[in-house]
Amino acid sequence: MRKALFLLSCFVAAVFLQGCGSPDSPRDVAEKSLGYLKDKQFDKYVDLLYFEEEINGDKDLLKEKKESMQELMQNKYNMSVQERGAIKEFKFLNEEVQDSTAVVKMEVSFSSGKVDTQKVRLKKLPNGNWKVDPKGK
Repeated sequence: MRKALFLLSCFVAAVFLQGCGSPDSPRDVAEKSLGYLKDKQFDKYVDLLYFEEEINGDKDLLKEKKESMQELMQNKYNMSVQERGAIKEFKFLNEEVQDSTAVVKMEVSFSSGKVDTQKVRLKKLPNGNWKVDPKGK
């Protein structure tokens, strides 16, 4: 009985500790965002964006803004593909973090052969999670 109780306690502790992982770093979020764009998963990309409504709890306006942004990103991506080609690959260059803001520099290669350095600007939410700042301020 003691052995079963001990194993159950270990299992509960392991599950609890797994859920207590640290939030993604700015680099992680920047890499996820470019990965979602590469894979044309605009809904997941938009979920990584910073919206003021997420902070002040206006869920209806947040949903509306996310839907509009998803459509805008899809159109913007399609225009970008015509100019440079699709995102082929990307790699991390560096990360600069200051308090609740961060800038992650990424090298992005396109199917046309062009290579650009792009800055992904991020904001930190009160809960410690990082979000891509679409305004880039």
